[in-house]
Amino acid sequence: MLGVTALVLVTGAAAIALPLDRLKAIVLGVDLGTKASELMIAGGFGIDQVSVTGQHYAADKDIFDALDLPNVRTFAAFDSDAALKRIERIAWVDTAQITRAYPGMLDIAVRERIPSLMWKRGDKNYLVDATGRVLGPAPATNTWVLPRVVGEGANSEASLMLAALHQYPTIESEYAYAERVAERRWRIVLKNGTTLELGADREIEGFEQIVQARAVAPALNGAAMIVDVRTAGRIAMRPVDVKQAKTAALGVSLAASRP
Repeated sequence: MLGVTALVLVTGAAAIALPLDRLKAIVLGVDLGTKASELMIAGGFGIDQVSVTGQHYAADKDIFDALDLPNVRTFAAFDSDAALKRIERIAWVDTAQITRAYPGMLDIAVRERIPSLMWKRGDKNYLVDATGRVLGPAPATNTWVLPRVVGEGANSEASLMLAALHQYPTIESEYAYAERVAERRWRIVLKNGTTLELGADREIEGFEQIVQARAVAPALNGAAMIVDVRTAGRIAMRPVDVKQAKTAALGVSLAASRP
């Protein structure tokens, strides 16, 4: 039987004095790993508070799940590097920093990714950053004013196409959305229903052909046309079906009116 009123637990440079009755409650009926954990918690080295800053769109649950605190109750058992990697795997998170604030607090500082485009897949819209990373579904009360793209693979390939488009403001100002065709090339749909058929991996060349051809200029904001520049040095034009053009224009109008 213990004949002292307190026990000193030494961990590194820290000494923790525990009353005898509290020590008995910890020691009796538990395994050695649990004993050590309970001793650390009783001595003020448990993790009992978490502060998260910089987080707006990443789910609280995802961040706390990444910390795994139900299974890691003390600073001694907490692997900050592993937790940091798990946090940075969350779709919205770009970088994060974990700081231990004694006693008992973890400070998590998060820097989130910035959406650069809206990707329509099926009947759902997703926010995507400049690297092509899908951040998550666009909120129902979406206020993001972003270029819209559709089609498989559009999320990962759109940034290069949009960067090329930005060099041609006469086309960019009329842009409605872009469709990735067969995961190879782009079809640009303008606000008036005109469709620009671009060749695979030659967006800049296609845009250059369009802006330099006087015959194409009326199609950018006038009667809807199909402008095909898939073949280098050749432009093919034909009228768009009137009903199809009206449907495209209506879709653009509705998209623009959404909050």
